[in-house]
Amino acid sequence: MPDPTPDLSALLRPRSIAVIGASSQPEKVGGMPIRLLRALGYGGRVHPVNTASAEIQGLPATPSLGALGEPVDLAIVAVPAMASADVMAQLAANGTRAAVFFTSGFAEVGEAGTRMQQALAEQARHHGITLLGPNCLGAMNLRERMFATFSPIPLGGLPPLGDVGLVSQSGAFGAYAFALAREAGLGLSHWVTTGNEAGLQVADVIEWLAHDDDTRVILTYMEGCRDGERLRRALAAARAAGKPVVVAKVGVTEAGARSAQSHTASLAGEDAVYQAVFDEYGVHRAESLEAFFRLGYVLSRGRRPSRWHSASGLAADAVAPVAIVTVSGGVGIMMADRAEQLGLPMPPMPAAPAQALRAAIPFASTANPIDVTGQIVAQPRVLLDALRDVAECGEYGSVVAFLAAGANAPALWPELQRTVAALHASNGSAPLLLCGLVADDRRAWLEQHGCLVFREPAHAIEAVAALARAAAQPTDTGGEPAAGSPLPQLPRIAADAGALSEHEAMQLLAEAGVPVAPHGLARDADEAVRLAERLGYPVAVKLCSREILHKSDVGGVALNLHDAAAVRAAFARVRDAARRHAQQSGGAPGPFDGVVVARMLRGWGELMVGVRRDPVFGLVALAGIGGTAVEVFRQMAFGLAPLSMPRALAMLRESRADALFVGHRGNPAVPLERVAQVLVRVSQAAAAIGPRLDTLEINPFIVTVDGPVAADAVITLRHDAS
Repeated sequence: MPDPTPDLSALLRPRSIAVIGASSQPEKVGGMPIRLLRALGYGGRVHPVNTASAEIQGLPATPSLGALGEPVDLAIVAVPAMASADVMAQLAANGTRAAVFFTSGFAEVGEAGTRMQQALAEQARHHGITLLGPNCLGAMNLRERMFATFSPIPLGGLPPLGDVGLVSQSGAFGAYAFALAREAGLGLSHWVTTGNEAGLQVADVIEWLAHDDDTRVILTYMEGCRDGERLRRALAAARAAGKPVVVAKVGVTEAGARSAQSHTASLAGEDAVYQAVFDEYGVHRAESLEAFFRLGYVLSRGRRPSRWHSASGLAADAVAPVAIVTVSGGVGIMMADRAEQLGLPMPPMPAAPAQALRAAIPFASTANPIDVTGQIVAQPRVLLDALRDVAECGEYGSVVAFLAAGANAPALWPELQRTVAALHASNGSAPLLLCGLVADDRRAWLEQHGCLVFREPAHAIEAVAALARAAAQPTDTGGEPAAGSPLPQLPRIAADAGALSEHEAMQLLAEAGVPVAPHGLARDADEAVRLAERLGYPVAVKLCSREILHKSDVGGVALNLHDAAAVRAAFARVRDAARRHAQQSGGAPGPFDGVVVARMLRGWGELMVGVRRDPVFGLVALAGIGGTAVEVFRQMAFGLAPLSMPRALAMLRESRADALFVGHRGNPAVPLERVAQVLVRVSQAAAAIGPRLDTLEINPFIVTVDGPVAADAVITLRHDAS
C-alpha cells in the first residue's frame, strides 16, 4: 500500500517554532535560524531551547522542550547526531508535528550512522512527525517569512515573492540556487533541501507543492531516488495540477552516478531510465544552472501557446508553430536553425499580411523567418504591424521578434508599448517573445504585459518549445503507462525456474499477442525434419535450454538449412555442443531437451525490444535498432512498462528505429502504429509476469512486410521476488 500524500503544512506554515540547541551566537548553526526568523519578519512564536541559558538572542529560553508547556508545530534541531534519539522522544512527548534535523553524522558517514538514521526515521513515522533531513540545510516559506535554515544567504537579501517552488537534495546547491534566484529576480514561493531523506524525499515536496496554491512552477535538483513509485506519483500530481516541473538531474555519467550515491546515500539509477520517467510525465530537463533558472523564468512568467502539436501524444513531443520576425537576416537564420532542431514548424507568413509587408518594404522577406530588415529605423510602424498581424492571424502558436537594440530607440519604444499592450489584452493572439538589448525598466514593463525578454536568440526559441510542452501537458491519467489496457493472462511459470527456454519464452509471447516466428520443439532428428517440412525451408535449428541462453556462444545455432539432410546434421551438431558445454562447465551431461526448429524470416532490418527490472523504477522497456548493430550504435530509447501507445511511438522515433519502417530501397512502408502496438504487447507480457521477471529480451525482431516478428527471445527470472 503506497504511503499517504505527505502533509507539509506544519513544516512550511508553522505557527510556532522551537529551536533545540539554540545558540546566543547568531553565526552558529543553532543561532542562525533565530536571527533569520527575528530579522526577516516571521510572525509566529519562536522558542529557543538551551540547557545552559535563560535567554537566547533576546528571547526567553527553556532548558527542554518538555518545560515549554505547549506543543509546537515545528522543531529545528541543531544537536549532535548521538542525541537525536533523545530529542525525538522529546518531540513525541511535546506533540511536535514536524522537525528539521540540521545534524550530520548519519548515513553519509557509514554503517553506524545509517543505523542511527534508520532509528530516527522509525521514531518519526511511529509518532507521526514530518521529518526533514538529517544532514540538510532546512526549508523556507518566503510568503510566511519562515526561515528554518542555518544558511546566512537570506541576510544578503531575498528574491522577490513569486510562484516558483525550489527543492534540492543538496544543501550547498540549494543555497547557491537561492542566491542565483535572487540575482535573477526569479520569484520564489518555497525553498526546501532534503539532505539524507530519512523522512521527506524530494518526491514528497514536489507532491505537496503540486497542491500548493502559492506555487505554479517546481524547480528540482536531484542526485538520485530510492523510491521510484513515490517520484512517479509526485510527478503525476504536478502534471494533474498543470504545474511544470524543471529538473536538474546529476549523475548522468557512470562516474557522476557513483559520486551522487556517495554524496547523499541515494540510489542513482541509469540516467536513460530517469529520462524516460521525465518524458512520461512531461518534466523539463535542465542541462545547466543557467537553463535551470531560465526555464523557471519562462514557465513562471510565460504565456502558453494555444496552438501546439504532439506527434506521439506526449507532452515531451509537443511543438508549436512559430513565427520569427527579425531585423537581421543572419540572426533570423540562427533562430530558424534552432527551431528546426527542436522540431518547431515555421509556416510562411499568410498571404494578406505578407502582401502588406511587401507593399511597405518591397525587399522584405515574407517567408519564415520574416525579415523586415533594418528599414525599421525609417519605418518603425512596419515592424509593429508585422508583429501584430502574425500574432493575430491564428497560424502561429508563438511569435518571436529579434529587435537588436531597437526596443531602446526613442521612436520605437512608445509604439512597441502600444502594440504589446494591445496583444496582451487580446485573448486570441499568440504570445510574443522578444530578444535583443532591452533596458531593465523596459524589460520589467514588457514582462508585466506577458512578453518574455531574452538576449540570446536561441533561448527565445527554446522558450517557445518549453511553453508548448507545458501547454500539451495532460491533466488526466490518459498518458499513464498501459493506459488502462488489461494485462494478458500468461501460462504458469515453475517456481524454481531461473529462466525460460526459447520455446517457453516464444510460447509466452505468442499468448500475449506478440508476433513470433513459426516454430516448434523437436526432441529427435526425425521430429526436427518433420517440423522443418511442415514449416517450409529454409529453417533454423537452435538449442533449447533453460541453462544456455546465449546459444550461439556454444555453437548451438544453425541457420539457413534447406533440406532434411542439413536439418539432421544440424540436430547432431547442436546436441553435441550442448553436451560439450556441460562437460566443460563441470556439470553432468543431463538429459537433452531438444531443439527449436523455426522458419527463417525474410526481412530487411532488425529491431531489439526488451524489458528489464530497474532497481528504482521497476520494469523499464527499451527499444532500438537490433541485431549486431545494438552493440555498435547503442541507440536505445526507454519507457516505463507497461507502455502506453504514445510512449511506444516516441521510443521508436527517439531510437531512430522508425527509419526501418518508412519504406526504402524497394521495401514497403509499415505503419508505425502497428510496430508500436507490438512494443506495447511485449511490455504488457513483462508486466503480466510480474515481480518474477528480471529481463525479457527479443533480439532480433525481424522487420517484415507484416511488421516486426520475434525470431528469438530470452526471459530470465528472479527467485527472491516479493
